[in-house]
Amino acid sequence: MKPIAILPVILALSVSGVALAQSGGAKNMDMKGMDMKPMPMDNMSSGSAAKAAVHTATGVVKALDTNKGSVTLAHGPVNTLNWPAMTMTFVVKDKKFFDKLAVGNKVSIDFTKQDTAQGTAYVVTSVK
Repeated sequence: MKPIAILPVILALSVSGVALAQSGGAKNMDMKGMDMKPMPMDNMSSGSAAKAAVHTATGVVKALDTNKGSVTLAHGPVNTLNWPAMTMTFVVKDKKFFDKLAVGNKVSIDFTKQDTAQGTAYVVTSVK
């Protein structure tokens, strides 16, 4: 009895697939009367679909690598990302930030997610 119940479902899917293939998809769609105004670009930035969100973390500097341009920070929770407290390495955007970063110092950083030469990374944009 079960194979008979499945048969109408298979038949319906087969017919809908044939109809879609014959329609040619969106390329044959009639778009007359549709609003074709350009999208507003005021929230766009070059190379990014939207401005990156700025996050804040407070913690203790565990390691610095000035050659790689990175800082390892044992930080508290980051609520904007739903992150728990953890230790992680951030890319340092500006070498002048290393003047405020020393192993053992407690700091507060602002950071964003950005595309870098090494790939996507969390990048320190300010140090307090």
